[in-house]
Amino acid sequence: MRESIKITSPTPDSRWQILQRHFREAFSGELVQQRRAHDGRRLDSALVANRRNAYRYILLILAVVLAPVDAHNFYTGQIIPALAGLVLLLVFASNIWLLSIGRDAFLSPALVLLLTIAMVVLSVVYGQTYSLYWLYPLLVALPVLLRTRWAVWLGIVCGVVVAPLVFYQFEPETATIICLSMAHTWLVSAWLMYAVNVQSSRLNNMALTDALTGAFNRRYFESLAEQALEIWQRYQRPASLLVLDIDHFKQINDSYGHATGDEALKGLVALISQRIRGVDTLCRYGGEEFVVLLAETGAIQATRVAEEIRAKVQEAALAPGPGLTISIGVADLTQASSVEVWFQAADGALYRAKQAGRNRVETDDSDVAASGDAVEAVPLWR
Repeated sequence: MRESIKITSPTPDSRWQILQRHFREAFSGELVQQRRAHDGRRLDSALVANRRNAYRYILLILAVVLAPVDAHNFYTGQIIPALAGLVLLLVFASNIWLLSIGRDAFLSPALVLLLTIAMVVLSVVYGQTYSLYWLYPLLVALPVLLRTRWAVWLGIVCGVVVAPLVFYQFEPETATIICLSMAHTWLVSAWLMYAVNVQSSRLNNMALTDALTGAFNRRYFESLAEQALEIWQRYQRPASLLVLDIDHFKQINDSYGHATGDEALKGLVALISQRIRGVDTLCRYGGEEFVVLLAETGAIQATRVAEEIRAKVQEAALAPGPGLTISIGVADLTQASSVEVWFQAADGALYRAKQAGRNRVETDDSDVAASGDAVEAVPLWR
């Protein structure tokens, strides 16, 4: 008999807390750079959203800085720089609006930064020498917004275009100091962003993958399963789960040692990874239990894949002695109302496979999935 669990609703965040979290998430990970996920073949939608949000925040900052400068140009009669600044503000506003509604900006970060640098150069040509100092934050933004190659090329272009203007406007000693300080600003920013991206990638991999086998972990599976369920509910795109468990894994550890058991786990992950597609995802759920999420796959096709995996594992002799076998439970999400129900349907099929003698595949009984009851008890064979 299960105990009833009282769930208390968390206190809603204030608007300031929501803004803080949104800003922090936007500038986490690899920022505006696209990162491949789903076994390196699909883009993670959350990171794409963060890329757009980071770009939008930087455009907002640039717009806030440019607006009073442009107003001052209109006030003092600097018509050409003022009109150029107005056009740039309209570009910023259009991109901010597109990003706010979840669409890509019509101008890439590279072009926006190039236009902004051109605006600074135009202002200097018209006698606004102080505009050169706006290049410092732009040079910092280059490594933040762009991939390394683009950041290098735009940095070189900026240096080639601006250096003659600096030496024309200032004494040689002053001009040299300004140019060197700009180069130093760009190099420090580029190095810091490189270090942050490398460290962020490492932390992200540690958070999403299993250290022993290299498969994704339970946390990543849960987020991916939520996405699959949402896609099914909106677009009726199928997906299936394979929940598999190694038969008598404790006996392998007891007879041959945990090192042999670890090697068997790594060999199993390598074998399954070779069989599934790039759009499918293999996760280590816990201990000797794994989950495979098959995208665009119904129960019939998923059962065939499960049978192939089971047969390959049996033939591969991943452990000494009698070898290693697995039992697999299969369930699609046509009857699932939540990720928990979906997983428990596949887990129940796995339990029946164990009861039926192990080393076999069982498909979910639709009545179990349709009932919507998530069984909390842990089977004895675990």
